[in-house]
Amino acid sequence: MNRRRALFGSLWASCAALVSKTSHAQSPRLKGDGDLEPVHSRKVALTQESRPPRQAPKSDEAEEAPSDAAGFEEAGHRWMSYDIARYMELPHDQTIPPQNAIIDWIIRRYGTGIWHGSKVAALVANKKQVKAYHDSKVLKQVGEIVERFTDSTADILKVRIRFVAAADPRWRYMVLSRMNLLGGGPQGQQIWTMSLTDATMAITQMQVYQGFELLADQQVEMINGQKLTMSTGEKKPYNPGLQRQATANNQSTEASFNQLTEGVALQFSPLLTYEGNAVDGSIELSCNTVKTMIKTRVLAGREQGANEVTVDVPEVVSSRLVQTVRWTIGQTLVISGGIHPGMLLKNKNGFLNLRIPGTVPTQTETLVMIDVETPTSPARSGGANGNSTTLRSGGSGSVKSIDDSEK
Repeated sequence: MNRRRALFGSLWASCAALVSKTSHAQSPRLKGDGDLEPVHSRKVALTQESRPPRQAPKSDEAEEAPSDAAGFEEAGHRWMSYDIARYMELPHDQTIPPQNAIIDWIIRRYGTGIWHGSKVAALVANKKQVKAYHDSKVLKQVGEIVERFTDSTADILKVRIRFVAAADPRWRYMVLSRMNLLGGGPQGQQIWTMSLTDATMAITQMQVYQGFELLADQQVEMINGQKLTMSTGEKKPYNPGLQRQATANNQSTEASFNQLTEGVALQFSPLLTYEGNAVDGSIELSCNTVKTMIKTRVLAGREQGANEVTVDVPEVVSSRLVQTVRWTIGQTLVISGGIHPGMLLKNKNGFLNLRIPGTVPTQTETLVMIDVETPTSPARSGGANGNSTTLRSGGSGSVKSIDDSEK
């Protein structure tokens, strides 16, 4: 009996020890002070420790990584902020955030490779600051571009842009030897600079020949570094194909109609150098000419009506130039967009629209002339008398005149 009691007591003690050990393993861990720490409290504590409170950013000085930029720990890299508040206070067009122009010029000047390489880098801008994360050399380059916006010799630039359809490339005869070639494009476009006197001579030379037309002349005031968009063109309707129209009993196939735009489009962004005696110009020029519509007949697959429909296949000549060039204030930038036969000319199709050889323009050259002025630069205009620019139109012999005093 005693032996049974002893055995039972031993089993009871073993079970009690096992239950106690299991309960201890499932209980929360103890902190150093012996108190239990709830799970949600631990998460809050870890979050607060990993996100230090924000501090007011420093201007033009190295600073600690922003609290929301965890992981930016590249060897030799540091954060730098640049104050752009004064530039942002200028009367900008708020359609596009003005600070985007600063980012665009940094990328345009130094490329994308330094920001998309094997090392971590960052470039951001808001309404008050531009922030960059990179090495000392790149940060210095960023600062140089930002300074051309915030400490420019002129915040407002006067820009004049003219589009000219030159029906004969012989306008070069007297002035090409005095023009300075700056660059070219993939379809044979060319970019020169010329003096005011030579630009006036070129305009005068164009008046000697028939077929020159001033397509557009625009003079605006814009903020240094921002972008100006200018275009001129005509809509050309055509029938590109077929479209199905659902009816009560079946689907009917009808001709579709669309439009092509023939003309010139330019996006231009000027940025003064730090000294203010020259300007960097970002140019994106597109020229599009609709030479003709080639008509062809196709089966329409109709159950009723004619089984054939005529559709148009457009013959289009296009060119595009993307270039950034620097030239001295006080000179005219001249861009040749290349030969675009009959670009927006009234007699493009020749005599009675018959396209008879000899009556159809085949050498029409698209020209763009750009002048940039600052408040301290001498007054400039396109005419010899300082007031107007006159070009003679081909065909009808009419004259188009743009008077600067009326702008």
